[in-house]
Amino acid sequence: MDTRHPPLINPPRRAARMPESKKPVPNWHLLVRPPMSNSNPRKSSLEQQMEEDLADLKVALDLFLDNKMNEAEAIVRRKDTMYFRFGQAMLDAVKAIITFHPDKIQTAKRAFDAAIKKAEELRKPSAYGLGTFKSLGSWVIGTTGAGTFKHMTRLEKHAELIYAEATVLRAGFSVLYHQDFWALLDEAINLRAAFAIFNGMKDHFDAVEHELKAGIDISEYYLDEHLLTGLTVAISLFNVVISFMPDAIIRLLQFVGFPADREYGLGLLNMVGNWDPNAPPDTPEEFRMRQMDSNNDGIRRIVCDMAPVVIHLYVSAYLPLKHVDYAFAERINDYNLYKHPTSLVFQFLKARVAQVNTRLDEAIAIHESIDVQPEWKNLKHACAFEQLMCAMMESDYELACTKSRLLLRESNWTKCIFRYLTAVTTMKRGVAKEAFQVDRLMAKVELGKQTFCGIEVFAETYCARKANRYLKEKQLVLADYDFLVLWNAFDMMPMKSLRIAFDNIQKEVSRLEALLPPSMLAIADMPLPKNDLTIEATKGFFGFMSGIHTLTGADKVKGYDMFYDDYCIAHYLLGLITEKIAFFPNEVHDYTMAELAVRSFKTVFRYAPYIKDDTYAYYLSHYHMGLILVKQGHFQEAKFRFKYLLDTVHPTLLGLPALIAGKGRNSLEVLVFAKAHAAMYLLMEEMEASKLSSGASTTTVQTTADLRSMISSTTNLGTQDRQPNSLGAVPHPNGAVVAHESFPHGTSTLSGAPPQILASNRTHHELDHRGSKDSFLDSM
Repeated sequence: MDTRHPPLINPPRRAARMPESKKPVPNWHLLVRPPMSNSNPRKSSLEQQMEEDLADLKVALDLFLDNKMNEAEAIVRRKDTMYFRFGQAMLDAVKAIITFHPDKIQTAKRAFDAAIKKAEELRKPSAYGLGTFKSLGSWVIGTTGAGTFKHMTRLEKHAELIYAEATVLRAGFSVLYHQDFWALLDEAINLRAAFAIFNGMKDHFDAVEHELKAGIDISEYYLDEHLLTGLTVAISLFNVVISFMPDAIIRLLQFVGFPADREYGLGLLNMVGNWDPNAPPDTPEEFRMRQMDSNNDGIRRIVCDMAPVVIHLYVSAYLPLKHVDYAFAERINDYNLYKHPTSLVFQFLKARVAQVNTRLDEAIAIHESIDVQPEWKNLKHACAFEQLMCAMMESDYELACTKSRLLLRESNWTKCIFRYLTAVTTMKRGVAKEAFQVDRLMAKVELGKQTFCGIEVFAETYCARKANRYLKEKQLVLADYDFLVLWNAFDMMPMKSLRIAFDNIQKEVSRLEALLPPSMLAIADMPLPKNDLTIEATKGFFGFMSGIHTLTGADKVKGYDMFYDDYCIAHYLLGLITEKIAFFPNEVHDYTMAELAVRSFKTVFRYAPYIKDDTYAYYLSHYHMGLILVKQGHFQEAKFRFKYLLDTVHPTLLGLPALIAGKGRNSLEVLVFAKAHAAMYLLMEEMEASKLSSGASTTTVQTTADLRSMISSTTNLGTQDRQPNSLGAVPHPNGAVVAHESFPHGTSTLSGAPPQILASNRTHHELDHRGSKDSFLDSM
C-alpha cells in the first residue's frame, strides 16, 4: 500500500444524474385514442384489414423474440398487404445482416422497395399534383407538414409512416449493396424526404397536443400507439445518431433541417416506456403494473426500449459518455426479459450487462446457453464474437481460438478481421505445429478487406497492416492487447485480468528497453515541447514539406526495422493498463499506477517522431492523457489535447489524408477522431457541471497539483484552471511525487523499480464481480 497518500476511493462508473432535456419532452401517450369502431360506416375495409395485420404481426414479433423465427416467418409471408410487406422486409433485413451475403442484401433492398410501393398506394394523394415529384418537394419545401397530416385518415398516416421507415431502411441496404459514392448521394436525398415526413408527423402530434391542452376534442385524429412508437423511434434516433457525428457534419445536417439533440432523443425513447433513469428500481407492485400496461404497446415499442440499452451498454463502451447507467439499462432489459425469458436478443443484452460490469465468465456462459433454430444459427455469431472478446480479455486463448475459427468458418461479416484474430489467437496459444497456419492466415488477411462507398473499414485496415508487419518481421508486439484497444475492452476487464495484462505488458516493455540503442538514451532527459506535441500534423503542400525525424545507423536496432513503432505501442499499452488500474471504479485509488501511466504516455511522446507506421499510439496517448486531465479537473489542458486530435486527423480540403511526419495515414484515424469528438462533448458537460458546483470541494483543487505537474509542467499553465470535477476528481497530496518534467529513461522505472513498489500494487483489493458463480470455462 502506498503510505504517502490517504486511501481514496475512485468514483463509480455512473457519476451524475441524467440531465434534463433543454427542450420539453412531450407525453404523446395522452394523445392516443381508441380506433374507430368497425360498425362506423366511415371506417374503410382497408383500415379494418390494417388492424388485423397489426394484431398478426404482434404475434409474429412475439414468436421471433421467443426464438421461434420459423413460425414468425410463416405468419409474415402469408399476406401481401402493406404491413405484411414491411414485416417481410424486416425479416429479410435480419437475414442480410447476419449472413452479409450480397444476394441477401439485394433481397432485403427489393423487399423494402415492395413495402414502399404498397405504402405509396395508400398515401394521401398530393393536393398540388406533385406526383412523382412529391419527395423532391419534401426535400425543398417540406410539403408533408402538420396541416397535411391533420386531414389524413388513420390509414393514410400509417401509410406515410411505413413509406418513410421503409425509405430509410432501403437507403441503408442500397448503399450496402452498391457500395459507391453515387448510391450514398442518391439515398441522402431520399433520407431527407423521409425525414420531412417524420417531421411533419411530429408537428401534427405537437399541434394535437396543443389542442388537447386547449380543451378541444382530439378523438377524430385517431392517433394510436403504433403511430406513437413509430414516430418516436424515427425522431429520437435521428437526434441521437446525428449528435455523435463531428461538429462540422452536425452543422451541415442542421443547416438542411436535421436535428441533433441527444438529451431530447433519449427523453423521447424513455417516454414511450415511462422510464425514468433517475428513479429507483420498480417495486414488485410497480413492476406488475408495468407488465399490465404493456398490453397496449405499439408494435415498435421494442425498438424504443432497445435503443437506450444499446447506447448505455455499447456506445458508451467505445466513446466516452458521461451519463452512463448500466443499472438503468439492466432495468429496461429485465422488463423485456421477463416477457421473453429465452429471447436471444434480451439474453444477449443480459450477457452484455455482465460483461460491462467485468463479470466475463458469466457473460461467456450466458452466450453459450442461448439456443436458436438451425436455420437462424448465424444469429449466434454475435454471441461468438462477444465470447471471443471476453476470452481475449481473460487471456483464455483456447476459447478465443475456438470462437475465432468458428467465425472464420461460418461468418461473412469480415473475413479480414476474423483471419487476423484466428492467426493472433493461434499464435498466442503457442502450439508449435500450428505456426504454419499463422503464416498462411496472415498472408490472406489483406485479401478480405472491404470498402463501403469507397471508404475502407478502419478496423480492417488496421488488421491488414498488422498482418503485413508480421509477414515481414515474423512477430507482432502484444497483438492481443493491441487489438483489444479497438473495442475498448480494457474498461470491461476485472482487476484480476488487468493485473495479468500489466505483468504481460511489463515483460514486453522490459524486453524492448534492453534493445534500445545507447545513443537514444539521451532523449529521456530532453524536455518535451509545449503540450507534448512531438509530432506535427501536415505542413506545406500535401505534406511534402513535413519535418521528418531521421535515424542514424547507431540509432537503429539491427534487424528490427519497426522497433520504435513497437516500442511506442508497448509503452502506450502500459500507460493504458496502468491508467485503468489506477482509476478502477469503486476501488482504492492507486497513486503509483497513475504515475506510471503518465510516465508511459510521456515515453510515447518522446519516441513518437521515430514511428514509421503506428502513429495511433501517439494520438491515443494524447487522448488518454486528456481523460486523466478531465478526471483531475484540469479542463483547459484536456480541451487543448482533444482539440489537437480533432484538428490533426482531419483530411485535407482535397480529401487527401493527413500525412503524419511525412508518413502514411494513421490506420485508426476514424477511431481517434470519434473518441476525441465524444471526449470534447464530455468535457463541455464537465465544465458546465463544474460551474454549477464551483466551490463545492476545495480539497480537490488543492490536492491534484503533483500529478498535474507530471502531465503538464512544460505547458507553463498556472493552477487557476483546476476546477472541481463532477465525475469525482481523485485528490493527490502536494509534495508526493516527482514535480519536474525529466524522468528516468522510458519506463526503466518499471523494470528497475524497487520490488516493494510493484508488489504493493498487488495488495489492493481486487474487485471481481464474478463471485461464486459457476464458470462456463471450468465446465468445458
